[in-house]
Amino acid sequence: MKTKRKELERLIKSAKYKLDTLQPSDIQKGKFKAKYLQFEGYLDLFTTIEALMNVSILATQGDTYCPPHIKDHGRDIRKTLELANRLLPFDEGEFLDNVYVMLRQLESER
Repeated sequence: MKTKRKELERLIKSAKYKLDTLQPSDIQKGKFKAKYLQFEGYLDLFTTIEALMNVSILATQGDTYCPPHIKDHGRDIRKTLELANRLLPFDEGEFLDNVYVMLRQLESER
């Protein structure tokens, strides 16, 4: 039982440092916000949203035609990939891998 308690304490300590991508929302109960998602201002937010929509438009077309309202598809693709990159929670993935190993160890002790 002591071993399980130590494992649980180690898991809780690790969670405090690893599970930090999502933070509870200050506005809505039961909702979360992405901690690492930051913008330089409204214009940066709007151009990022526009890039997401433009890349989606380009992806659904299946050809090389670029609609005239998409001025710089290379920039849109870059901004979309940068956003996706910021959303990848690698520390949390490492934590979840550790949890998986610990759970397997606890199961084998049964």
